[in-house]
Amino acid sequence: MRYSLPELEMYLVDSLPGFSCKRCARCCQEKLIPLYARDLERLEALNGQFCSKTSAAERRLTGAAYKMRMRNGKCIFLDDTSCLHYDLRPATCRRHPFLVTGKHLLVSSTCPGIDWSFTQPASDAKGLSAEISLQIDAVLGDYLRRRPPGSSMPL
Repeated sequence: MRYSLPELEMYLVDSLPGFSCKRCARCCQEKLIPLYARDLERLEALNGQFCSKTSAAERRLTGAAYKMRMRNGKCIFLDDTSCLHYDLRPATCRRHPFLVTGKHLLVSSTCPGIDWSFTQPASDAKGLSAEISLQIDAVLGDYLRRRPPGSSMPL
């Protein structure tokens, strides 16, 4: 099963597809990259120059008080198609293009590295999704209940 959630640029799926990063850096541009306590601890040596406060709507969606700063719509860590601080990157970046919660499996609909010809276990992405999981389950549950009948189209 694969349902398109175009407003979220995600698919709701029943199993995770394969993935091989194409280094296109789409995930580093025009995206919300929430930062959680573990991310902030990992990045603290950079003296906070990498983050800004989230808006009320962003906090409702992610539960995060901070997000990565963007410059001209691109993550400030992005250098061409490479991350300048790859080893320090936030959990959001580590689990992209997947979001695995207690109730849902989500896959980016814009990532060219997705391979639908095979599946993989959700365990790795689930651990990286822990901080955002409850918020996403609540918001997605509400979102799916409010969608007009027939608006979530199976692919």
